[in-house]
Amino acid sequence: MDGVNVTAAVYEHSNETAVVRNATTAAGPPSTYTALEAFTIGSVLFLVIVVTIVGNVLVCIAVCLVRKLRRPCNYLLVSLAVSDLCVALLVMPMALLYLVLGKWPFGTFMCDLWVSFDVLSCTASILNLCMISVDRYYAITKPLEYGVKRTPRRMLVCVSLVWLGAACISLPPVLILGNEHSTVDGVPHCTVCQNFGYQIYATLGSFYIPLTVMITVYYKIFRAARKIVLEERRAQSHLENSHCYLEISVKNGVGPVESKIAAAAPPERGQHDHRASSSASTVTTVSIYIYIYIYI
Repeated sequence: MDGVNVTAAVYEHSNETAVVRNATTAAGPPSTYTALEAFTIGSVLFLVIVVTIVGNVLVCIAVCLVRKLRRPCNYLLVSLAVSDLCVALLVMPMALLYLVLGKWPFGTFMCDLWVSFDVLSCTASILNLCMISVDRYYAITKPLEYGVKRTPRRMLVCVSLVWLGAACISLPPVLILGNEHSTVDGVPHCTVCQNFGYQIYATLGSFYIPLTVMITVYYKIFRAARKIVLEERRAQSHLENSHCYLEISVKNGVGPVESKIAAAAPPERGQHDHRASSSASTVTTVSIYIYIYIYI
């Protein structure tokens, strides 16, 4: 009887343990963070979300309300702000809950939607930065020619190309390949498609190629800006030297040519007075023209 009772007790205990284990698995394990850690992480990330939303909304409002900012060159900046705003509104809140809870609680459909918005918004943000760098390069190297070509229609075409490229990278997992809806120890997880070919394609298109373009373009912008600054400094120093030389000649009452002639063969007194006065008036006129050209 004692052996039977022990066996029954062990059997009941094992059944209770299995029931508790199954209930725990069904409900999902607790988060890997403590309550204080989860609150701290959630508060910091929530603050980041709020700051991102407010900052990008202010950019859009400023461009829409300020007349001087409603220019074709700022269309890409608005597109960049919209892409970052989509990240803050559609991606970051779910990512915050996913991180704090340690599992994906929204189902497979929301997983596909969330991953698609994530890839679309982040890729559009990076491609907008790439397009802005190209726009700045042409604006600096070819200001007159590109200023005429930078029409609202062409800038809208550039914005459309950016979002079309981002869509070409974000849609294949949803339409063709499918995202990962994995379950580890009964805990659901949501990740982007792990297909090797797609990973290479998405990584190159959304990061490495835009990064290479931006580094190359900004290096060329640096060289072009440095060349322009050096040329302006040389021209300014040359004009300042000429201006100072002419001012000295005016103060002495002798022009540059007359001073050399006077040093070689001093003229008579009457001729010297007449020549000095005429040369002084000539130099004064030239100095006035140079002063107007430089400072007005």
